[in-house]
Amino acid sequence: MLNKKLSIIIVNYKSADFLEKCVVSIREKINKEFLEEIIIVNNDQEEEIRLGFQENLKIINNDKNAGFGAGNNIGARIAKGGIILFLNPDTEIISENIGEVISLFEKDNTLGVVGSQLMIKDNKKIQPWSAGHEINLINLIRNNLGLASSRKVWQAKKCTEVDWVSGTALFIRREIFEKVSGFDEKFFMYFEDMDLCKRVKKTGSKVLYNPNFSVKHIGGKSYQKQCCQKRDYYKAQEYYFKKHRNFFEWLIVKMARKVFC
Repeated sequence: MLNKKLSIIIVNYKSADFLEKCVVSIREKINKEFLEEIIIVNNDQEEEIRLGFQENLKIINNDKNAGFGAGNNIGARIAKGGIILFLNPDTEIISENIGEVISLFEKDNTLGVVGSQLMIKDNKKIQPWSAGHEINLINLIRNNLGLASSRKVWQAKKCTEVDWVSGTALFIRREIFEKVSGFDEKFFMYFEDMDLCKRVKKTGSKVLYNPNFSVKHIGGKSYQKQCCQKRDYYKAQEYYFKKHRNFFEWLIVKMARKVFC
């Protein structure tokens, strides 16, 4: 039987100013019936998390910033809930229908991951690239030309089976997360969610985009310098292609990285 309790894991880096609103939104929108705990993994040695004592709130201070995936893995190792929600610190939960999300997992034992609808610009616009099809060289070229085939996915009005969903607000069955050994920590930032979803699908489990559960995403608060963000993005992209695509595609992406970085 599925443990319906939810463990919410938030990895903080340069986003302490947003954490309080994020946690408040959890308290307001997530029914206590389903909430097991909130686990905050602080990857920033220069930021002190000041939220005071709160019921079911745990804070883990890392001695180094090992990256988004590594931080989430640390939190997941102590999580007690049957479902984990990986949530960015610069988010606020909008929807109050957490019971419907839990029901998706209850009704389908083959469901491994559920992604959320991400809203930006005062909740008036859906964030692009919040879910999509498998990334390959052809899709990469189409994306750069503004011809993304995944656009219909993140604009879907009903639950849709997909290849990947964003790690900004990602629900996963804990037993599946453990089965695939969590996030690949070689991804420091970016593409770790695509990689996780791909490995989940290889177990025979489904990945679902759920536009009926919405989360506000402020975005881009972990990087103070765009050049560093760009460097990490292309490095992760190259590693993803090396891990999952053929040699020719990886070589093209590797060469492109040298041009753009």
